[in-house]
Amino acid sequence: MNSPSHDVLIIGGGVVGLSLAWELAQHGAKVCVVDRGEMGREASWAGAGMVPPGPPRSQWEAATPLEQMAGLSSELHRHWSPLLLDQTGIDNEYSACGALRLAETSAEAAVLRQQIDRWKELGIECHELESLQLSEIEPRLAAPAGRFDAAFLLPAETQIRNPRHLRALLAACRLAGVELRPDTAVRELRTEGDRVTAATSDEGLLVAEQFCLTAGCWTGQLAKPLGLDLPVKPIRGQIVLLVGDRMLLSRNVYVGLRYLAPRRDGRVLIGSTMEDVGFVKENPPEAVDNLLSFARQLVPALAELPLETCWSGLRPGTPDGKPYLGRAGRWKNTWVATGHFRAGLQLSPATAVVMRSLILGQDSPIDVSALGVDR
Repeated sequence: MNSPSHDVLIIGGGVVGLSLAWELAQHGAKVCVVDRGEMGREASWAGAGMVPPGPPRSQWEAATPLEQMAGLSSELHRHWSPLLLDQTGIDNEYSACGALRLAETSAEAAVLRQQIDRWKELGIECHELESLQLSEIEPRLAAPAGRFDAAFLLPAETQIRNPRHLRALLAACRLAGVELRPDTAVRELRTEGDRVTAATSDEGLLVAEQFCLTAGCWTGQLAKPLGLDLPVKPIRGQIVLLVGDRMLLSRNVYVGLRYLAPRRDGRVLIGSTMEDVGFVKENPPEAVDNLLSFARQLVPALAELPLETCWSGLRPGTPDGKPYLGRAGRWKNTWVATGHFRAGLQLSPATAVVMRSLILGQDSPIDVSALGVDR
């Protein structure tokens, strides 16, 4: 066996893998990232980039590990964005835009109020709004009087433009000495005793001291030969993009699981579907039409904006909706960070910090044992 050429081999070049690579490299590790296709072009690229608020550290004692991850990520996005801009010259358009959470039915309102009650327990700022207040802060909303069973403002929500964030991460990784190998599909993980020794690919043998699987909804396929049952499945989400010359909304707007995400340049993202269709990335016309109808009923002025494009991505879903973070079962030098579902970009900085700590044998800021692969 060849001597290890890298300290860590990361398999999967999405936002989680690239964030981890950058974090490891800044702590002195020699890192290689491989991806079966183009770096950052799967679910990470396809998302809308909303970053819901998390609890402040003063409330972490009452928070679950996943809630703590959201809080840490909120902190880190605020720090990482100017740092990435300074290092790479690429602006990911981090924006403290805030968000509206709306419910059109009593069932939606019950779910929303439960979430809001939990956020309030954790010290996350949120305010219930009356119809008149809604009209004042988002005047483009269609006559909200009597339309919504509940409406809340979350001032601390932020957003990032996914493609620009990924370009910045790629540039930062290169500057930090990370080796990036796109179009390099891993075919097999070789093992000896309780350790993974190498990954085989069409480009040759990849040898490292440690390995981390961050391949999104493909991670289960990589982990299965290691005896790990990771039920990570693709859940398709479709997004429609409208193009305009001015901002019609000033903040993210959610109604149930669907949303509008306005960009600084006047574009508006409309999302998103939830489709269990396997590894199929398509945009059936009926889904696009449903998203357009939702957006235009909510904000009639959007009917004036032309459709620029639409796309779909495959989110890595898990049975309980939580990511898998930690050691890969009995394999002492192999780790897993996957299954973030709709929160990949949101939780990527905290995931990077926590996994860097575990991989390098450092104290982790968050105990993620409850998110382990054996739960």
